[in-house]
Parts: sequence; C-alpha cells; structure tokens
Amino acid sequence: MASTPPSKTALSLLDNIAELSDGLKHGRPGAREGLLGACANLISELSHPSETMLQLLWAQPTHLNTLWMAVEIKLFQALEASSESGSTVADIAKRCDKDVDPVLVGRMLRHLAAMGTVRETGPDTFAPTATSKAFAEPAYQDSILYIAENFQPVHQALPSYFRERSFKSPDSGVDGPFQHAYNCKGSHYFEYFQKSNPEMGRRFASMMESWSRGRPRWFYEDYYPVKERLISGAEKDAPFLVDVGGGSGHDVEGLREAFERQLPGKLVLQDRPEIIELAKLGAGAEGMPHDFLIEQPVKGARAYFLHSIIQDWNDEVNTQILKAIVPAMKKGYSKVLVNDFVVPNQGAHWAQTCLDWELMASLGARHRTEAEHRTLYEGAGLKITGIWRHPQSLDSLIELELA
Repeated sequence: MASTPPSKTALSLLDNIAELSDGLKHGRPGAREGLLGACANLISELSHPSETMLQLLWAQPTHLNTLWMAVEIKLFQALEASSESGSTVADIAKRCDKDVDPVLVGRMLRHLAAMGTVRETGPDTFAPTATSKAFAEPAYQDSILYIAENFQPVHQALPSYFRERSFKSPDSGVDGPFQHAYNCKGSHYFEYFQKSNPEMGRRFASMMESWSRGRPRWFYEDYYPVKERLISGAEKDAPFLVDVGGGSGHDVEGLREAFERQLPGKLVLQDRPEIIELAKLGAGAEGMPHDFLIEQPVKGARAYFLHSIIQDWNDEVNTQILKAIVPAMKKGYSKVLVNDFVVPNQGAHWAQTCLDWELMASLGARHRTEAEHRTLYEGAGLKITGIWRHPQSLDSLIELELA
C-alpha cells in the first residue's frame, strides 16, 4: 500500500499507546486492557479497507476452520512436546492423532503462525505458545468445537431468520435464530441441549468454564466489598448466599475458598437436578434442585446471587425470576446480587457487543444499559443500591434491595 501521512486519530492513538505502555511497565491497573484496545484501534485506523477485508473475510474464517481441524487431529497436543526451538512439521505430524498428511499439517501450522496462535522458529519448524498450550486443554477444545461445529449453523441462518421476520430483533427464548437454524421452535436453547443434543450442551458448559478463566471474580477484594456489604451484619447460622441457577458451583466454591471460616452461614447452590448432581461442593455448601421461576424456598438469606442469568432472558421471564425471589427476602437485610454486563451508552467493548449478538442468536436475549437494568428491577419491586466494576473486567456487580 502507498505510504500516506498518519491521521490525527492515528497520532493520538500512538500517544495513548505510549502512555499505556508506561503504565503496563509499572503495573498500573487497567493498562493492559487499555493497551489491547488502543492497539486494535490503531490497526483499524492504519489498515486499508482491502486489508481489513482480507483480515475479516479470509484470515479469521480460515483461522477458525484451521482451529477446528487442529482439534480433530490433536495438533495442539502434538505441538506440546516441542521445545522452545520448535519441532519440524514432519515430527509434529507423526505425533498427531490420525495418519495425517505432513503437507496438510504444514499448511495448518503456517496459518496458525501467521495468526499468532503458534510460533514459527525456522523453515518448516514450529513451537507452542501460551495460546496453543491452552487450546490443547479439553475446555478450550470443546469451545472450538461448539463454535465451529454447533453454533456456526445459527450464524449462517441469521439472514433467512430476519427476512422472515421483517428484520425485527428477537425477544423470545423459544422462537429465535437458534430455533430457526435447528428447526426446534418451541424448545428453549437449554431444553434443546437436554432433550436433543447432550454433547452440544456439554461443550457449551465447558466453553463457559474456559470463558471464566483469567477474569476477576466478583468477590475479589478490589471488585465487590464482600466483608463490608455482606459479612458485616449477617446473621450467624442463617443462609448466607443462594446461588440461583449457579451451574456446577463455580461461584459458590470460589466464594467459599476465598472466605473460608469467615462466612457466618451456609451457601446454597440451586440449578436443575441433573446439574446439581455434577456439583462438587465443599463443607458449608449444599446443592438444591430448584426451578428459578418458582418461589424461592430458602427464606431470609443475606444474598441471592444471579450470575449471567439476567442476560439470558427477556424482560418478561426476568421479572418472573426476580418476583420469585422477592417473597423470600427480608427487608433491610437481604440483597439480590446480579453479576452481569452493564453496557455503556457509548464506547462499548467488542467483548460486550459480540456476546450481545451471540445472546440474540442463541437465546433471543440481550445485554442491557444501566437504565434498562434499573427499569427491569424496579418493575419487580427492587431498587439498585450500588453498581461495582473492576478495572480489569467488563462485567459488573449490581446490588439490589427491596424497594
């Protein structure tokens, strides 16, 4: 491309990158995340439209396809045995799961190296990276398979879905793009997993587990002040926290381990019976099968916790979920904690916008702004008493009490 003088935006981004780089060197919170965003914006600003087209329409789709193939032949596991200086394509191919053509392995590795997933150390020689080592783990492998094999049909079906519905945004969990793609109108996303494709559901759950890695947890001291807002003033031996729709207990166990012997009461994990059976909970925590659309059976808990629940449902269902909790709450004592995304009115991060699109495609759901969250909770008889955000996280902790 012909060289042109940098734009004012590019020059401003360069200054911002220099400042953030200094912050990263000195351990300033949020510098890493800011640097990632600024560098991405600079690439976008400097790229010619044809370069952007090649990246979006050629490089990224073939990258996903190559990742899918890599899972099929256990390429990332084969690469793990390589030293820092790397292994030859021929040696890596011998370690793959199938009798795969070394020429094909070489083509895959070259694209993976070009995309930064593996490291090219010499002619036909490749070494693992932190990313490729992670991609050898079962949870990441499941994530690749879920997106590439199970969810791509939903993306492919979006144009026909919207043409049939005059391009109106979906607002139903049983008649959305997912149901259109899989011809299962009337069945919810999670119901489809349970009844029609348990392996797809297992992959999804595994993907959610890998998604949570490396992210600040809501109970971290510099995120939400658990001691000040929950432990202080809590009644001894009363239910302390109920994790409503909490899956296999990721949050309950994390909280229990972080505040071992400091929690004044028990932790309760609630979800569908088959999910509760999979939970492995430590002392002071118990599992309880419960449908969150039915009145909450645990009365007077200090907190009722909803992690990524509100984002999965429309306002009508969410109001029903919240109203099922309200009768169990003790006024002036009990809280509802919502760990979810609060989308800014301007400058939303790509992780928020892409997940919002995935929520629409899978669940007919969406992320909400602060005003939309507030309106939803007020309609259920609750009020927001605080919103906490971590400088290195994109989600929020919304604290609610009875209005």
